[in-house]
Amino acid sequence: MTKIQKATITAITLYILWEISIWFWAKDAEGAIIRVDLLIVYPILIILIGISTWQKFRK
Repeated sequence: MTKIQKATITAITLYILWEISIWFWAKDAEGAIIRVDLLIVYPILIILIGISTWQKFRK
């Protein structure tokens, strides 16, 4: 397993924990919830997953 693949697993795990915390926060919040954090998080996760997949099938 490469360093990028380990970083991808770590990033996905942290993202899941982040989503759980946002879910609990959103239950108590009033009004619309605008998720600007996803503009940063999604592209990073997509790039990491793409690189990890490419490395996995390249070997």
